[in-house]
Amino acid sequence: MNHSYTTMDAIGDILVIYGIVIVVSMLVAVVIRGIVWTLSRQVQAEAKPVAKPAPATPQPAIAGIPQQHLAVITAAVAAMFGAHRIVRIETPMHGYSWTAEARSVHHTSHAPRAAR
Repeated sequence: MNHSYTTMDAIGDILVIYGIVIVVSMLVAVVIRGIVWTLSRQVQAEAKPVAKPAPATPQPAIAGIPQQHLAVITAAVAAMFGAHRIVRIETPMHGYSWTAEARSVHHTSHAPRAAR
């Protein structure tokens, strides 16, 4: 009884394993879908109309940089950089450029250094 493991036996085993994986994956997907459906129904049932808060009273506008300060800053910039044209003065946008810069500095600090 010398039965050798042939290529066709291996292909058959592979197909059986793929079938099992597909069935288990589908069962897991159905369970996850059921959990999501149940939780969404609970959230909808618990949601009640919330009373609207009273509208906020408008705050008076705060004046920008005083003209004297702006003149001093402009004079200091002109003294440092020479003759330049100021194209625009605006408040900085609240973004994440400082985090990108910090990340860049951090990553470049890991660069291998040349042997001394």
